[in-house]
Amino acid sequence: MALKHATSGEVVNLLQTSGSLGLISQALVSAPRLELMRLVLPAGKLVPRHAVTGPITIFCHQGNLEVQVDADWQPMDANDLMYLDGDVGHALRALSDAIVLVTIFRPPGTHASVDT
Repeated sequence: MALKHATSGEVVNLLQTSGSLGLISQALVSAPRLELMRLVLPAGKLVPRHAVTGPITIFCHQGNLEVQVDADWQPMDANDLMYLDGDVGHALRALSDAIVLVTIFRPPGTHASVDT
């Protein structure tokens, strides 16, 4: 069953789920120029190094994580936000159970999505 994406004007609660699946990582919005994803990362989860074409933001909604940019690991706590230019390689590591909101801005002509 495909997960439902939010529609224009729809309110989405980042901590609420529909059905009995529990809180899961999912693309909340998928539009030609924008993708918004909720990542649910259990403590210890590593999202390997990757890059996307457009600029992104990473918002730590709950928990603690580290983001690797170049060789440096930057800590992020709840309510911290990080901006990355397009094509910047990065990795994520959850230090505790974390909920992260990732926004990807897609340049015209790109349609790639990121899997976790």
